[in-house]
Amino acid sequence: MRVRRLRVPLLSLVCLITLAFAFAGAPLTPALAQDGDGPALVPFEDEAYGIQGVIPEGWAQRGPGVYARGSGAGDFAVLALQAVPLAPDVLWPSLRQQLLLNDTPESTGEYETPALTWTLYQVDVAAPGATLRVDLGLAQKDGKTYVALLQTNPEDYETLHEGVFLPVLDALAPLTASTEDLPYTVEDVSIENGDVTLAGSLSLPDTEGRHPAVVLMSGSGAQDRDEMVIPGFPIFRLIADHLTRQGIAVLRYDDRGTGKSTGEYASATVQELASDGQAAVDYLKTRADINPDQIGVMGHSEGGLYAALMGANPESGVAFIVSMAGPAVNGKDVLLVQNEMVLKASGASDELIQNQLDFLNRVYPLVEARDWQAVEQAVRESALSQWELLTDAERAQSGADSAEALADQAAAQFRDIYSTDWFASFLEYDPAVDWARTTVPVLGVFGGKDVQVDPEQNAPALRAALEAAGNADVEIVVIEDANHLFQKADTGGVDEYMALPAEFTPEFLPTVSDWILEHVTVVE
Repeated sequence: MRVRRLRVPLLSLVCLITLAFAFAGAPLTPALAQDGDGPALVPFEDEAYGIQGVIPEGWAQRGPGVYARGSGAGDFAVLALQAVPLAPDVLWPSLRQQLLLNDTPESTGEYETPALTWTLYQVDVAAPGATLRVDLGLAQKDGKTYVALLQTNPEDYETLHEGVFLPVLDALAPLTASTEDLPYTVEDVSIENGDVTLAGSLSLPDTEGRHPAVVLMSGSGAQDRDEMVIPGFPIFRLIADHLTRQGIAVLRYDDRGTGKSTGEYASATVQELASDGQAAVDYLKTRADINPDQIGVMGHSEGGLYAALMGANPESGVAFIVSMAGPAVNGKDVLLVQNEMVLKASGASDELIQNQLDFLNRVYPLVEARDWQAVEQAVRESALSQWELLTDAERAQSGADSAEALADQAAAQFRDIYSTDWFASFLEYDPAVDWARTTVPVLGVFGGKDVQVDPEQNAPALRAALEAAGNADVEIVVIEDANHLFQKADTGGVDEYMALPAEFTPEFLPTVSDWILEHVTVVE
């Protein structure tokens, strides 16, 4: 989720996938209306989203998958081309937020192309200072939803609809997979967990024998097996590549209801999501090429909660644990500190921060009680009070033209994202109880500049809980300049993630692999 403190009442542990549409915040520099049949179109490839096709010649890239004409005053022509591992019904809450809609619009029809079948929508968006006309196309294939969006001034609509939007749909297709020769094998696997089937990738070293293995478990929000929280940074694919090259098999999977996995993510509790990780461990134990006594788990952020649940269970078969920015205190405490730190990093006033913390302390008990009507009322009242604390620029950025409009946005978003059993279970669960029963070896890695899982709050709590368990094989590492994604950070703020290089700090991968190699036997 791209965090907007003006519109998001609560923050998840890891950014949920959303679309960085330019019109959702301050508008881009306007451009002049265009004559003729539209601009020339040129080929493009976007490895971050795994797509290829055409874009207008001369349109500048303004963000991941976002291209703007920007040729002068008065025009907001922007094209967004992206792909996410979510079904359209799961994606629509984020789309409605970006489009400032309370309800999903009616489709205007289907559009068939050589590669994809598109469902089309057309809406007018009342943005600050302008009304924008938006073409939207959604297409599903191989567990992904492909998204094509064109926003424009109403007077430009016909020209750009015919000259840009439809030709872009005709050409857009999944990017052909890389033919890079890897020094190991990657196998597609299927994992059964009750009525849920998880689709995953198992990376196997290119040696004969029974390999040690690690199961990767993602953070909050529906993630695919790559855990590409920000475009172009496939966190789990990079970890898997690094470990497999050193003789360690790695299993990563699409979260339930994501990518090619079945089930529904939003209705699952923390405990049910942890059971998916357990199913992955159980699957590895059935394979003749995996050492059943050397299977560990590595959980990122909320995935660290799953690791705690599994570590406390002596029947889990987990031989070791890596907690990657994993919480060690209950969800309420994590989110209170997280909100304060994220808001400070974004430059919020002390008064606005205190307003948010007061709101959270009021609303969390209501969420735990599943009193969604009272929750929505609290969200609306908080938004109304926050409106008075915003500057004119912040009000414009919110996309709302009044306190009531801001309250409507906040309430709609809360209903879509946080009025769920998952969120209630996250608030209720205290991992310290399970960490205090975990006796297998544990590596806890934290980012010193992490504003989502604060190392000062969680690293000492993790150590204390494991000491209470009598666990003698514990290492806690804080990488001082790392953020929540273990990028080398300046401030650690969430808004900084996409501006940083899509790579880990130099210390991160060796810290993980060196520790695992001390606890397993690699097949030579």
